[in-house]
Amino acid sequence: MRMESNQDDVRARTSRLASGALDRIRLSAPSRRPLRLWVLLVEDDEADAYLIRRALAKNPWVGEVALAEDGVEALELIDKGWVFPDLAIVDLHMPRKDGFGLLRDFGIRDSAPFPSVVLTSSRASADAVRSTRLGALEVLTKPKTEHELATALDRVIRGVL
Repeated sequence: MRMESNQDDVRARTSRLASGALDRIRLSAPSRRPLRLWVLLVEDDEADAYLIRRALAKNPWVGEVALAEDGVEALELIDKGWVFPDLAIVDLHMPRKDGFGLLRDFGIRDSAPFPSVVLTSSRASADAVRSTRLGALEVLTKPKTEHELATALDRVIRGVL
């Protein structure tokens, strides 16, 4: 009886492997440790997005960086299965859906089991408090230099790994 049970388990696992279910499990499992992170950058300012992407490109733990110009586009990328981020870096002040709305939506969706970090030019403590209450792992004020930006993002990434 025990032998039959084990064979049934093996058949079920083999069936799941063949159907691609294992890939879905890997993508949604909170304990997975990817070799290189897939980062979703949600930033509407083209110059800031360029500098952030440059800083992320220097980090050996970062693989892909997907860019969304606002919260609506970020959710579309995730909902359509085009992006499976390990980390989201979110600006607060954007058109259509701002960072606060996006963080709120991340918190109520099963499709967003990844940490989010706010990277904003806002120095208002109320924005930082609101962001953390909405689920942001950390709130960073955009640094003045590219080196400071890379250092801050490296620290965040080490914390996510």
